[in-house]
Amino acid sequence: MTSTCAERGKPVDPRMIEAVLGEIAAQLETFALSGECASIDLGGLPFSGRDREALDARLGRGEIQATIDLAGRSEVWETGFSGVWRVRHFDATKIIVDLVEIASIPEILRSDRRDAKLAAQRLKAALERENAVLAENAHEQ
Repeated sequence: MTSTCAERGKPVDPRMIEAVLGEIAAQLETFALSGECASIDLGGLPFSGRDREALDARLGRGEIQATIDLAGRSEVWETGFSGVWRVRHFDATKIIVDLVEIASIPEILRSDRRDAKLAAQRLKAALERENAVLAENAHEQ
């Protein structure tokens, strides 16, 4: 997210950035030891767009990123620290949810088991239709 004109004159608050990084480090250590996932909602903090940019610069970018188009656009990317993810959900004009997730994989990228069950049924039906067509074609020859 880029900063707005009003935010450009506002200095970045390094104390806030350090506090959030400290919380991320603590949650990441907990995750590494116990597997317990955590989420930090940056929307609940007095963060400007410039503060978000500064935090993202400190966290860096990892190798994985995804864009999801489902009831609005969502962006997910791995930071430069394994297990630390940035997750943003947008409406038509702005960020509506801005998270740091500490997990193996962000929740939004996990397949829902109910969706997987429906997908398995659709795949099975498609295979059955294809096998029926192949059998009919073989019978005609």
